[in-house]
Amino acid sequence: MPVKFRHLSAAAFVAFAFAATVPAVAVEFKSALDDSPIDLDPIKGEEFTDAVKKFHETGENPYNGNAEEIAAGQKLYNANCQVCHKPDGSGGMGPALNDDMVVNPRANTDVGMFEIIHSGAAGAMRPFAKRGMTQDQMLKIIAFINTLKK
Repeated sequence: MPVKFRHLSAAAFVAFAFAATVPAVAVEFKSALDDSPIDLDPIKGEEFTDAVKKFHETGENPYNGNAEEIAAGQKLYNANCQVCHKPDGSGGMGPALNDDMVVNPRANTDVGMFEIIHSGAAGAMRPFAKRGMTQDQMLKIIAFINTLKK
């Protein structure tokens, strides 16, 4: 049965139309340090890819299982992460990434890993967003890390 809009006020119609175009549940990204909301504005020169936009909406990493993007993530990981986490993700100065043994349970999710890479965590883990890494690059690194899980 079609919805009849003639009985709705203009404000109600606008609110209904807006709600129909906005996802009902948005992913909330929080700091691993204090649970404060994370500023996901692009860094200077960054343009959000479709993958980043989808991740912001759903929390699902579109690069998981994509061999080409995983290979790109491995190169980024080797250049930025393996010094602390070792090439195989077994950990060193930083925690192991190849298992699910973590202090922060969110770190076992793509959203949690993104929060940590983007905005930092305790110890030496500083925000990669402030180091000039794009959110698309972070998603590629996460897709690679997911292949290290035992």
